[in-house]
Amino acid sequence: MGEGAMQESKLISDEKKEAVRNLYESGISEEFVAMQLDLEIPVVINILKEMKVYKGS
Repeated sequence: MGEGAMQESKLISDEKKEAVRNLYESGISEEFVAMQLDLEIPVVINILKEMKVYKGS
């Protein structure tokens, strides 16, 4: 995970982070969550890891 993704995830609103989690937990892949919310995939993964809901490797 790059430093840029970590920095960028700090700038995202709590509402958008909640949307990331809700979409991901409804069974949508990280790639599609990123596309839906106009985020980079590493940023989405970082948000999910921060929220302790990421199931990937």
